[in-house]
Amino acid sequence: MLKIVTVCGAGVGSSMMMRLFTQQILDDEKIEAVVDAADIGSVDPNGYDILITTSDFADTLRDSTAQIVRIDNMMDKDYLKEQLLKTINELGG
Repeated sequence: MLKIVTVCGAGVGSSMMMRLFTQQILDDEKIEAVVDAADIGSVDPNGYDILITTSDFADTLRDSTAQIVRIDNMMDKDYLKEQLLKTINELGG
């Protein structure tokens, strides 16, 4: 099962919103995954298959083994869906 984490500065605002949007997309597509939200300071990026975060934090996490989905307009659910599904397909999901 895929493990996905949404990451922001504090782990409560934008990461929780992105987590909710991600879970809705996965549910709609009938894709099973565990979706967590975390802050940049405590996340273990290598414990996940996919990281969803902003470009600023993506640069900080670039050495991780996880695939990174960059999203700077968190209200753009269509872009998130497109990038998330593309990344899942690249992982063979």
